[in-house]
Amino acid sequence: MSDYVNTVIIGGGIAGCSTAYFLGKSGIPSLILENEGIASGASGYSAGGLNPLVGHGIPGLLGPMAMYSYEKHLSIWPELAQETGIDFDGRIIDLLRVSFNEQDSLALADTYETFNACNHPNFKATMMQTADVLSQFPLVSDKIQNAVLATGNAACDSYKLTLAFANAAEKSGAIFRSDEAIGLIREGDKVTGVQTRGGIIHCDSVVLAMGPWSINASEWISMNIPVTPLKGQIIRLNYPEIQDYPDLEAPSLPEASIHPKPDGLIWCGATKMEEMDEPFSSKSPTDHARNTIMNKIMKVIPSLVNSELVLQTVCFRPVTEDWLPILGQVPNISNCYLATGGGEKGVMLSSAIGEAIADLITKGTTSVPIDDACVERLPMLLEESKRI
Repeated sequence: MSDYVNTVIIGGGIAGCSTAYFLGKSGIPSLILENEGIASGASGYSAGGLNPLVGHGIPGLLGPMAMYSYEKHLSIWPELAQETGIDFDGRIIDLLRVSFNEQDSLALADTYETFNACNHPNFKATMMQTADVLSQFPLVSDKIQNAVLATGNAACDSYKLTLAFANAAEKSGAIFRSDEAIGLIREGDKVTGVQTRGGIIHCDSVVLAMGPWSINASEWISMNIPVTPLKGQIIRLNYPEIQDYPDLEAPSLPEASIHPKPDGLIWCGATKMEEMDEPFSSKSPTDHARNTIMNKIMKVIPSLVNSELVLQTVCFRPVTEDWLPILGQVPNISNCYLATGGGEKGVMLSSAIGEAIADLITKGTTSVPIDDACVERLPMLLEESKRI
C-alpha cells in the first residue's frame, strides 16, 4: 500500500493529537500513526494536573512555556469541548499543601510566595493554621503543623482531552491509522515518506511525537534522541468522603499527591522509577508501589485506610536529562520535527507543543516560547547523559 498525506504524525499521545489539532486549524490535513490506540500511553493515565508555577525547570527555563501553555489550554478548552461534545472536565482547582515538619513549612512558604507573586489573576495563596484546616477539612491529619491553600492550577481528564484534540483534528481532515512506523524514507535533506508495516506513506513533513519510545527513531534521523521512560503508577480509590476536598500533598511525602476527581474517585500518586537498563520491562502494577502510595497518603488523610481500591495503572513518561522537552526541526532534515520529552508536564505543555510544531510546519517560525526546549541543545544533552 502506498498513499500520500501532507503531514504524518508518528504517535497518538497528547503531543501528537495536539499537533494534529493545531495543524487542522491552519488548514493542513495530517495522518496520525498509532499502533496501540489514541492516548494508550501516559496521555491516557495522567492525573491531568496543570501547574505552571512549580516543577522541574519552573521557575526557570520551562516557566515561560509552561505559563503560555496553561493559558492556551484555558483559552481553547470551551470551544474544544463545544466542537467535539467531549467533556474532559477542564477546570480551575485548589491545592492544599500541608506541613509535618520545619522543612515542609519552608516549602509551603515558597508556595505562598510563588502563587502570590505571580502576575496572573488566577493565582493566589492563603496560609492556614491547623485549627482552620481541620475545621474546613476535618479528615486531614491533626498532626499537621500548618498548610497553604493555593488557587489557580487547572486540571482535566487527560484521556478525554487527548480524544478531544483527536476528534477536532479529524473534523478538520485528519486521518488516524492503526499501524507502526518502522523507518523514514529520505532523499537528501528531506523526508519523502514513512515506511510502516503496512506500506509507504508519502508526505511533505513528519512529526516524531513518540513519547518514551522516541529513541526508536534515533537511527531514522541519524541522531540519538536522549529520551528515557520514567515509570509511574497511580491508584484510584473510591472514597466519596473527600470528593469535595482540594488536591492535597505534603512536600515531605513525594509521589503521593491526592487528586479528588469529578466522578467521585480519588487518584493518588504518581510514583517515579527510571528504567534505564531494560525500558518497559515491567508494565504491570506492583504491590510495592501501591503500598508506598497508601502508606504516604494515609499520613495526610488517615481515614483513607477505609477506602476501596478501584484501579491501579502504569504508564511511562518521556523524560530528558534536563527535564525540558525536545521540540523543533531536526538538524539536517528540513521537514522532520521532534515533539517529545514532556516528562511529568506533558499534558500541561501539550497545547504549546502542538501550536509550536504546527507553526514551524506552516510558517517556519513560532511565537510560542520554546527556545530553551530546542532541538539544537541535543549535543549538550548527550554529553550530560554520558557523565551521569
